[in-house]
Amino acid sequence: MSSQDFAGKSVVVTGSNSGIGESIALLLAQRGAMVTLCGRDEERLQSVLGKCQEASGGNSDRFITVQGDLNDKAARDRILEETIAKFGKLDVLIANAGVSPKTKIEDDTEELFDFVFNTNLKSVYFLIQAALPLLEKTKGNIVCVSSIVSTMPVLWNQLYQMAKAGMDQLVRTLALSQGPKGIRVNAINPTIVLTRLHERQGQGEARKRELEENMGRRHPLHARSSTPEEQAEVAVFLASDGAGFVTGQCVKVDGGITLGKRE
Repeated sequence: MSSQDFAGKSVVVTGSNSGIGESIALLLAQRGAMVTLCGRDEERLQSVLGKCQEASGGNSDRFITVQGDLNDKAARDRILEETIAKFGKLDVLIANAGVSPKTKIEDDTEELFDFVFNTNLKSVYFLIQAALPLLEKTKGNIVCVSSIVSTMPVLWNQLYQMAKAGMDQLVRTLALSQGPKGIRVNAINPTIVLTRLHERQGQGEARKRELEENMGRRHPLHARSSTPEEQAEVAVFLASDGAGFVTGQCVKVDGGITLGKRE
């Protein structure tokens, strides 16, 4: 069996109704996993469910959807309860869901601060807290989806950057505390990936093209932005047995952009 074969593994993927989360779910479906798809948009979830079933060769019994907002404790509890009810265990938690509203400190409100931190950090923290007893039983692992802006400051979205920096530290501290229980904890730190997240920020196609031109071309590797599929490959590797001695790592999947400006 391949070290990246997920046959018989039960995986929760939050934010799997679009973007990187959708690509992670599809890759896991191809590799044999049983997947709980989570998101706020029920219509999108059903669309991804159909894609996962197709990717698995028509095996509809390996997937369930749980609709809800992770800021709601009841939704977090329901994700884990329905996963155990359907698959009997939890092997991997992939914490992908997040928000990145376009913000700047001059305009930020306390309500916006709470929304960004609650969604990107608090909900992740307490979902992991609830999942730890289940992961201890399976010697499972956690993969968080962070961002390169956790260590590479930019001039906008300070709230998002701060929350992702907190996520990176959470990954390191959990790896230290949970390692003796056999639980691995890692993260990927993607560069810019043009997904539906930008649409929710009110950035249309013109803005996406501008981002691609101004930031995408700055990547030393390929001189373009990344794709969700490229990010998913690394996340799924970290979740696999092939990364069995890897923990506490925040892996930059960034095309070299954080190395500095090319001359």
